[in-house]
Amino acid sequence: MAKQRKAPEEVQVELFRPRYPAIEKLVDSEDFNAINAHYAQAYEELEKIAKQNGLRSSRDAKKAMKALERVMDLMKYLLKLKYQFLKAQEEGTAGEKSPQEKMTGDTQLQR
Repeated sequence: MAKQRKAPEEVQVELFRPRYPAIEKLVDSEDFNAINAHYAQAYEELEKIAKQNGLRSSRDAKKAMKALERVMDLMKYLLKLKYQFLKAQEEGTAGEKSPQEKMTGDTQLQR
């Protein structure tokens, strides 16, 4: 049997819609306790390494600490966006575009 090909616009939408189910679940649930515990432990270990005399390991540990900080900043930003979307949906009327449509300009990207 031959495979059915998808229409070009369907393929394009799939290519430009990355999915991160673990991150989506985390932001939806807002339960950051487990991830905070793991990050705190990792950060403490990296701080110990950064204080050691080895120049290369110290530098690498500092880079890893900065990466952890950026990930946490990203999570805060995602939560902020979530609340902005929810607020805009509550304030919006039925005829207006959703915040997601306004950002993407494409109604096919909605869930």
